[in-house]
Amino acid sequence: MEVFKDSTSKISFEQAQHQKFIKNSKNYFLFPYSDNAYWIKYTFKNTNAEFKKWVIKWNNPLTEQLELYVLDSTGKKIDYQKQRLLTKEKKRRFSEEEITFNLELLPNSTKTVFLRLKNQRGIYGAIVLHSVPSYVYSNIDIYADQSFNFGLIIFRFFLVVILGLFIIKDKIFRSYSLQIAIRTFSFLGMMNIPGPIFTSNPDIAQKIDFLCYNSFAIGSGILILAVLEVDKLPKWMVWLVKISIISTALIDIIVLFDYKWYWLKAGHYNIVSSSIIVLINYVYSIIKRYKIHIYYSFPFILGVIANLIFNLRLFGLLEFKPIFEITTFLFIAEIFLFVVFLGQIFRSVELNKMLAEQKLQFNVIQNERLKELDNLKTNFFTNISHEFRTPLSLILSPIEDLKKKYPSESMLEPMRRNAQRLLTLINQLLDLSKLDSGQMQVNIKQNDLVSFIKVMTSSFSSLAENRKIDFIINQNRSEAIAYYDADKIEKILINLLSNAFKFTSNGGKISVLVNYSEDFKEVEINVKDSGIGINEYKIKHIFDRFYQADSTHQRNYEGSGIGLALVKEMVELHKGSIRVESKEGEGTTFSVKLSINRKSWEEELKKAIEDVPNYNLVDLTYLAHPEQPTENILKSDIPTVEDNILLIVEDNADLRQYIRSVFEQDYRIIEAVDGQEGIEKALEIIPDIVISDLMMPRLDGLELCKLLKTNEKTSHIPVVMLTAKANVESRIEGFELGADDYLTKPFNKEELQVRVRNLVIQRELLRQKYDKQVFSLVTSELKVSSVEERFLNKAKNVVDKYISESEFDVEMFAKEMDMTTVVLRRKLKSILNQSVTEFVRKYRLQRAAELLTKRAGTVSEIAYQVGFESLSYFTKVFQEEFGMNPSDFSFSQKHEN
Repeated sequence: MEVFKDSTSKISFEQAQHQKFIKNSKNYFLFPYSDNAYWIKYTFKNTNAEFKKWVIKWNNPLTEQLELYVLDSTGKKIDYQKQRLLTKEKKRRFSEEEITFNLELLPNSTKTVFLRLKNQRGIYGAIVLHSVPSYVYSNIDIYADQSFNFGLIIFRFFLVVILGLFIIKDKIFRSYSLQIAIRTFSFLGMMNIPGPIFTSNPDIAQKIDFLCYNSFAIGSGILILAVLEVDKLPKWMVWLVKISIISTALIDIIVLFDYKWYWLKAGHYNIVSSSIIVLINYVYSIIKRYKIHIYYSFPFILGVIANLIFNLRLFGLLEFKPIFEITTFLFIAEIFLFVVFLGQIFRSVELNKMLAEQKLQFNVIQNERLKELDNLKTNFFTNISHEFRTPLSLILSPIEDLKKKYPSESMLEPMRRNAQRLLTLINQLLDLSKLDSGQMQVNIKQNDLVSFIKVMTSSFSSLAENRKIDFIINQNRSEAIAYYDADKIEKILINLLSNAFKFTSNGGKISVLVNYSEDFKEVEINVKDSGIGINEYKIKHIFDRFYQADSTHQRNYEGSGIGLALVKEMVELHKGSIRVESKEGEGTTFSVKLSINRKSWEEELKKAIEDVPNYNLVDLTYLAHPEQPTENILKSDIPTVEDNILLIVEDNADLRQYIRSVFEQDYRIIEAVDGQEGIEKALEIIPDIVISDLMMPRLDGLELCKLLKTNEKTSHIPVVMLTAKANVESRIEGFELGADDYLTKPFNKEELQVRVRNLVIQRELLRQKYDKQVFSLVTSELKVSSVEERFLNKAKNVVDKYISESEFDVEMFAKEMDMTTVVLRRKLKSILNQSVTEFVRKYRLQRAAELLTKRAGTVSEIAYQVGFESLSYFTKVFQEEFGMNPSDFSFSQKHEN
């Protein structure tokens, strides 16, 4: 055997015969990746007298092109044959295509054979000479081996794909299944099988085969990233895996457009390097005792080693005869090892599933506990606020009174300012608590934002003047009808400006620059000061809760570390962003961007509740006070109808006393220490108005309000609720239960007086309404739409029942109404501003007028029918009511009809 390399790939057979061939000392050939053609020269001598027909077989089916030239003993060409692997005539597309040539060689004769091989891929091959019977028997063995190997490959492919898709829904197993699918196509591509299946074009087919063959690195990289603990591996090792995947994809794309030997060789280098990278990752993980999922990794490592050995042979680095048998053994061992481990994989997956379910259940329990703790924290904040607000009410309100009484007393203003500061801190803590619990919502309204910002910022003008600070406010619009939450923007501005003034020395400069975008989608508010600035290393923490840039005991500025944290969360709640720029000694600039167009708030506007008063209310779990002594509660006689009665329901004795002092000149005051006593006293005395705390022992303010508004005896009584802090949901609940007004503690005395006065005026207007309507319609025509109207209907039915009985009196009326005479008198007085006698007399006169209109009898008969024993008295009161005597009324109605 001799070999000659044709670097031009253009030398003809005639020219090749005269070239210098180099003797080949081995019984196989190794041709590298190149564009060269190689000539192989064989000399055969037949010493076997039995056979004269032979078969020359090239034992590598991956050769792209092979030509045979046969010379006789005289050196003349007597035969020429050509084989190309990928042809339209290829029949056995699902098996390896053999390259064979027929040779006739008589006994004791000699022939020289030239083979011309052209292949861009690296190739390893040998020539075998068979007699015809030997060739038949060898084919049987080859087909058996092929069937066995392909059977294992296809069995494994469909096994892992079906398991991965439908049974084992585990991320790692699916990654392993994907890797097996890719390696299956890689093996088939190495055998040049997929290309001829999809196309009969040799050029396209060889590209398809290469893409399948070269995909090995992609499957290996995917499994490495899924199986190994990537976060523990050195970053460079992980990057090598990712680079091998990326480089494989790039080479595939290049080969699609430029099928050249050097790109094929690059792909081969990539396969070898990726196999080495895989093994390095595994060795490192094993040494470090990282988790490697042995049931997937051991079979995979065997396959990687087999692939590495096979490909190293093409580089000539591993040249020993049984190499193919070794790779085949490793390949088969990989498949059988996976099948053996499959039971353990099932068990592991089930165990992981069970652990995941337990973890999920544990997480659910943990979440419930965290939610419970969060609720406890929220309740703690809100209840503590109630504890703080009640004494604050008793501090701030009297201070305001004292300031009016003693305007020259200088100590009152610091007292008021520090109490107000304490109230602000409480409000901030509550706001943070509401943000955490998800209770805080935006309340978007449409209004002029320019005017709003001008009013908010101008409140700092006097402070700036006193401290000689140059305070500038500049907006790039004179008017901006925008959609925004006034409360949130107010808190953002006040916190930012308060910080700016706190950290800016006298004579400094503070500016508020407001820029509205041209499309009016957002507004940017910049608050800039010339203050002390913030260290660049501390800027990233200033929005953290309770963080202070200066946390030392000798700090120069007071603060709780709440304000900026609240600002950031308010900004984000308003669909905005905030950033800060600062230099120590030069000043700080806060830039806030907020969404202000309608489109940004469509969902919130749809959910908005129209015409809900902007008061604060919250439904809280009460931390009960020790019961207050009741000895000082007013013990008075039963109130009369003429008394204006105010019922104060409050568990704090000091606050009850303060409210009493506010109203005792205008009302007769009745006190109750909790909701239960409040409802009992309300049913007993029927007060004109009720002022109640929200959180009380035994029965809270909401339940008290509900009982008052659903009882026909007390449904008409206005209720003013006093509360610590509130959310929208509880406020809506309170309105649904019938509360007429709300005040947040601590409250202003004048505001409380005005609200009570307004409710009394509204009640008077309602009396006038009923006074006009009740007797203008007959009973059957009166529309029942409230508890008061049902009460009046019931009262009219009782009077109608006894209308002809002149002895019908207040006691009988009250008994029929299931009330005491005092309750009945106060109820009618509150609704109609009428006494019981006036109500009965008006109803009887209304009934008489109806009968006269219908000419149901004489005047005297009708008078007796409606309960008047004296005709002269009936005529007198009828004329007072209708302006004419009964006979004239009947005559006028006749002519009108």
